[in-house]
Amino acid sequence: MRKQIKPKAQVMFLLLTIFAIMVSVSSVSAAPLPTVSQVYVSVNGSDANSGTVDSPYLTIQKGVDSISENGTMYIANGVYNGTGNTNITISKNMNITGQSQAGTIINGTGTNWIFNINSGVTAIITNLTLTQGYKSGSGAICNYGTLTVINCTFTNNNATNYGGAIYSSGILTVENCSFISNNASAYGGAISAEFGTCIVNECIFIDNIINNYGGGGAIALGSTNGIVTGSTFIGNSAMTSNGGGALYSQQNLTANYNRFYKNIASKGNDIYLLGGLVSAENNWWGSNDPVWTNLIYRMSNPAQWLYMTINATPTTINNTQTSLVTVIFNNIYNGTTVTPINPANGHIPDGTLVTFSSALGSFDPATPTTFNGIATALFTANQTGTGNLTATTDNQKVTQLTVNPVSYLYLNVTSSKNNPSVGETFVLTYKLSNSGPDNATNVTMSFQIPAGLEFVNATVDNGTWTYNPANRTVTWTLRNVAVGDPYLYLTVRALGSGSYTIIPTITSDTYNRNTDPLTPFTVNVQEQNNSNGNTVNAASTTKTVAMKDTGLPLNYLVLAILAVISGFVMPRRK
Repeated sequence: MRKQIKPKAQVMFLLLTIFAIMVSVSSVSAAPLPTVSQVYVSVNGSDANSGTVDSPYLTIQKGVDSISENGTMYIANGVYNGTGNTNITISKNMNITGQSQAGTIINGTGTNWIFNINSGVTAIITNLTLTQGYKSGSGAICNYGTLTVINCTFTNNNATNYGGAIYSSGILTVENCSFISNNASAYGGAISAEFGTCIVNECIFIDNIINNYGGGGAIALGSTNGIVTGSTFIGNSAMTSNGGGALYSQQNLTANYNRFYKNIASKGNDIYLLGGLVSAENNWWGSNDPVWTNLIYRMSNPAQWLYMTINATPTTINNTQTSLVTVIFNNIYNGTTVTPINPANGHIPDGTLVTFSSALGSFDPATPTTFNGIATALFTANQTGTGNLTATTDNQKVTQLTVNPVSYLYLNVTSSKNNPSVGETFVLTYKLSNSGPDNATNVTMSFQIPAGLEFVNATVDNGTWTYNPANRTVTWTLRNVAVGDPYLYLTVRALGSGSYTIIPTITSDTYNRNTDPLTPFTVNVQEQNNSNGNTVNAASTTKTVAMKDTGLPLNYLVLAILAVISGFVMPRRK
């Protein structure tokens, strides 16, 4: 007989099985989300997707949660805002990379901050535009760890305290970024680095503001050593208690090869140094001769600074010709001596605008930008004279260029008779043309009349002419040949048959653009023809030439003559 299991044991077995299943399910649900080294986010994605390139997430927060330590999150072009895309805390090492600097945009909409980097975390953020972030401290990014920001744009971010775009109390490195129209109530309209270190390289700061107290319209450095190199500061403002329109520093500051222009502050339009040491050499201060009392505060004047030169090659050209104009910032000046420098060791920020102008012609391009400290343009003259070529970068430097007038002279010759005969006179017309663009001065056209042609006379409608019978040369002199066509009319007589070539020459004090040789003019004189159309020549055959009817018949004329004669011969009757 089969042994039966007691009901009590059956119940106990069933309870143990259910408990095991529940423990298993609980363990699975409590497990962390799976992570990967690369995740993708797109405005066309979904947070229910797998986060791959073909199945991206929708929100940045989902990507941050899913990525593994030291992984990379790729964000596609698009605008990201609201829940899941702002107020994001970074608590593990990662890279955040946008598809493009201008196209991948995170917008705080004026109500949210964007990233917070925790202490001990290393983050690298690349190719993003962060705009309209808002927070008490740092409008867009607050950094307590180690943060590197590369190729990013920060615009219209706002902090009610420190750091309109970035606040840092850790290690901060910013490269090739643009900070435009950010503002803070206190320190650092764009960046406030209160502790740690701050390195800024090849960045642009335009129209950043602090509007309440503190200092540093663009950058404020607290208990932080700062290095700022190759960056541009334009129109930043700190009309506050401390000042420093571009830079405010309480500790050691190194600022080299930067460009400062039109920054304003209550003290120190460009730099306010509260404490520490400063090295502010080899910067461009908007002029070859900076006024230090306006630009810096509580620091010694720099020993040397970048100096702009301009040259044209060549410095004398003819109208319509070109000259290469070069502006060079690769010089340092100590107030006495200008010394060239090697741009490989540092130069004015690339992209510095130079505006060319001149009343003597045009430039191509008219507004080039610098590369490795140099900007060039090709000048083409369209006026004559000695004038200035003006190159303006913040302030201006001028060089002189001489543009000489230029003409285009050419000659057309025609004959009143195509094939004159010996003994005939005919007129050669010389049309001297100038297609400009300028008048030609002191023009001389001359030629020798060949033997076999005899000079008769000449007339001109402009200038004077002479004839030298000794060498049979005609010289036509014109003091000024405007753009137009003066004429010389030469009358000659053919003395003998044959072909006669006249080779003219033209000289002028004005440069003649026409470098083609003048075309010789040839006259073909024919032998004299002694016959004429009214002569009837004898021939071996007799030819009757009918006379033309004049009106009275011949027989009647003979009778009339005989009647007259008979009247004289026959005697009269008495």
